[in-house]
Amino acid sequence: MKEILISQVLTPIIEVIISTILGIALYYVRKFYNKHKDFLELQRQQLIQKINIDKYNKDIAVVKNAVNAVEQLGKENKWEGTIKHAKVLEIIKDKTGLTDEQIFNVIKGAVLEVNCLKSTETTKQK
Repeated sequence: MKEILISQVLTPIIEVIISTILGIALYYVRKFYNKHKDFLELQRQQLIQKINIDKYNKDIAVVKNAVNAVEQLGKENKWEGTIKHAKVLEIIKDKTGLTDEQIFNVIKGAVLEVNCLKSTETTKQK
């Protein structure tokens, strides 16, 4: 009689209780995961943006260094602006991930900085 009671009544009740506990636990684990999944995705996106910003800054530094080097060579060899521009493009070819327009704008900005430095030096010398 006890064996029948255990096998036919208590076993299914215990299975239902265990299934219910596992279902509730699974519900809260999924809820916790979904809540933090957005946070982890946001952190991943921020890291990607930071890496892109760092890469952009490195590309800008490469272009500026090339402009400074070519300006010095141009000063020594009395090159015209178009020759200097071509030399900078030759130096930085395939070294940056910048577009042609971005490279052109960075070159203009770097040349402006160099020219401002030159004008302040000549002003100080006078």
